[in-house]
Amino acid sequence: MTSRRTLRVELTPELKATIRRLPKTQRKQIGEVITRVRDGFGTPHLHSGLGIRRLRSSLFECRVGLKFRLVFDAEPGVLSFSDLGTHDQIRKIIRTR
Repeated sequence: MTSRRTLRVELTPELKATIRRLPKTQRKQIGEVITRVRDGFGTPHLHSGLGIRRLRSSLFECRVGLKFRLVFDAEPGVLSFSDLGTHDQIRKIIRTR
């Protein structure tokens, strides 16, 4: 049995500020999603319920409830979360990258 190496999670200062402004229930939900993405990334059957979708080569999004999406960059050993928004907001952000 091989052990999986845990991925490191990073959040941009801007994303941290956005999350801090949200109600506690939403902050908790975002934390749970980030943990599930970290634990299941690269194992499709584990992350299937999160709606992880590739946007560009190393850029992905995942669902946070029905309304929000989290954008993250996946590099070897690190998941860097950068943006939180609605589907339309994320589309606009992605166009500028």
